[in-house]
Amino acid sequence: METYWTHYGGRKNRILAGLYLFLPEERRRETGRQQFDTYFKFGFVRNPWDRVVSLYERAEALQLRNEMTFDQFVDWIEYSSATCVHSSPHRYQLDWFVDPNGNLLADFIGKFERLDEDWAFVAQKLGVNEKLPHRRANPRERHYTDYYTPRTRDVIANKFKVDIERFGYEFAQ
Repeated sequence: METYWTHYGGRKNRILAGLYLFLPEERRRETGRQQFDTYFKFGFVRNPWDRVVSLYERAEALQLRNEMTFDQFVDWIEYSSATCVHSSPHRYQLDWFVDPNGNLLADFIGKFERLDEDWAFVAQKLGVNEKLPHRRANPRERHYTDYYTPRTRDVIANKFKVDIERFGYEFAQ
């Protein structure tokens, strides 16, 4: 946050930023906490089973569908960790909403499955009258449940148990 208002705020803000650094660290932290608390913090989560299919089928970034079967992809996710080069598929979605101590930082967590109504709530809180743009249609012709065997369904249930329990997801929801 600090670099944004100093870089784009002109000479006065750059001077104030320099002076700000002379404040004791605890005072800077408290100022940052107070400013952070004034923001409406939100995000969205997705059913973990659907999310894994989406990661497998995606057209951008890391594409593995031409390199392995869906079952192999699920095995890759099962045995991979958040320390991997491509850690995003292996992380809990909850990780994006908590601090290092596990305290929830978001004021609202919407669900992809009810995106329109949850976005309407966020837009109202932000005072925005815009609808969420739909840039890319889902190219899948099959429902995410068609990708899974009982074994792979259980692998994802175990791997993302934290998200499933925290956000109340079920298979074939």
